[in-house]
Amino acid sequence: MKNLLVLVALVSIVCLSCDSRKTKKESLEQAVSAFNLKTTPVQSATYHPESYVEIVTDTIISNSVQVRIKNYSLLDEQILISDATNGVTKKVNYQRVFESDISVFTATKDILNTHISAKQISAIDADPFWDNATLQHAWVNQELSTAEDIKLDITFINPIDDTHKLYRMSIDSNGQQTLNLIEAQS
Repeated sequence: MKNLLVLVALVSIVCLSCDSRKTKKESLEQAVSAFNLKTTPVQSATYHPESYVEIVTDTIISNSVQVRIKNYSLLDEQILISDATNGVTKKVNYQRVFESDISVFTATKDILNTHISAKQISAIDADPFWDNATLQHAWVNQELSTAEDIKLDITFINPIDDTHKLYRMSIDSNGQQTLNLIEAQS
């Protein structure tokens, strides 16, 4: 009977000690998981260029015709380059969108005032290149320009797939313009 009493006491102790409580390690893992579900990743955004950029170029052609080109970045439009999450940090890289304003004039009259952007070209060209393209730079091709026929070179880039297109705009003395693709690198 004494053995039976000891056996019942041992079985009681074993049953009472197995109350299915969590270990400290399990409790910590569950708390960390619950915390991670409640928190959102901290976003770190990088822009190229970091702030507003404006480049104005004035060119005089044969002492009578002036060309003013203003290339500038837009602060409210950008192209998503990369997006990576590492733990609770989310790193995002953007390329700012650039546009250009072009004025061609003489001392007595305005020949042309126009705006150049990738959106304008994408409206006439359905190439997927334009989905993430931006103007890179516009400049006067002084070697080919005359007072009667001004040549502007305009480059567009797609920073996601690292491709570019080079266009040449011809402007006659009446302000008529034509745009031709010179080079496309894919």
